[in-house]
Amino acid sequence: MHVGYEFAAAVALLTAIAAVLDYRTKKIPNWLTVSAAGLGLAYHSLAPGGMGPLLSLAGFAVGFSLLILPWLLGGGGMGDVKLLAALGAWMGPVLILVSFGVAAMLAACGAIAIMANSAVTEGFSTARRRYIQSASGGGTTTAASPPRKARRVLPFAVPVAMGAWLVLAWLLLRSQGA
Repeated sequence: MHVGYEFAAAVALLTAIAAVLDYRTKKIPNWLTVSAAGLGLAYHSLAPGGMGPLLSLAGFAVGFSLLILPWLLGGGGMGDVKLLAALGAWMGPVLILVSFGVAAMLAACGAIAIMANSAVTEGFSTARRRYIQSASGGGTTTAASPPRKARRVLPFAVPVAMGAWLVLAWLLLRSQGA
């Protein structure tokens, strides 16, 4: 598939908006995903370099199917499902699979980084709490229940955007050499 700058800009803009919204609000709104899917289908149906409506719809279906089962099992949000479907309408069935693979690897690296940071910071806070308790005579200064841990979440639209950008950059560089 030949990738032009207008195509790359549209996909980059879609994923950037989704990543910022997901990071700030933990939601990806329908107005973004539904309109992006429609625009992707229209682009590939009408643009001279487009892949055609059938491949765009196939990309939509592949993108949707990648995250629907995890969503059904409670492992993600429906906004992520709709974002991948919309991105699939733009990128087609093969490129959405590549983008998803890259995004999954980036998400795994991000999750490992969050867990490592959490282990280090919680380790320091536990040691600090023990020091304070021993300095004050060993008594506890908190209620019977331990403090709740803050849940650290990596919004999936962030690695999805980064994965799409890497695939777009690869396609643009490849088309420059051709």
